[in-house]
Amino acid sequence: MPIAFHPIQIIILAALVFAAGLVLLVLKNQLAGRVFFICQFLLGCLFVLVPDLSSRLAALLGVGRGTDLLLYFLILYVYVSSLCLLAKFRRLEKTQTEIIRAITLENAVDNTAAATAPPKK
Repeated sequence: MPIAFHPIQIIILAALVFAAGLVLLVLKNQLAGRVFFICQFLLGCLFVLVPDLSSRLAALLGVGRGTDLLLYFLILYVYVSSLCLLAKFRRLEKTQTEIIRAITLENAVDNTAAATAPPKK
């Protein structure tokens, strides 16, 4: 029996494959990030190919609809992602401050000798 796809399934699957390709390009040397995102894309493809799966999983977890379950997971994902981005920005700010401080101290001019010397006539 041939599998019939709805147009929206084809569009979403194409978008997921495109996004997975971008992740593989962007996260070249980060295995954990690549695995994390590829697992997300595979899960997304599974939910697109088997739409009732989210509803069955929602029923197992005590959520009314599969759409609600996916929305709850999306909210958690956005919250955790925001915290991770905030932590990364703070690390970058700290590193930037340390680099600027080191460059400033390296290029500092010693003016103490000129301040203590008597003026020349």
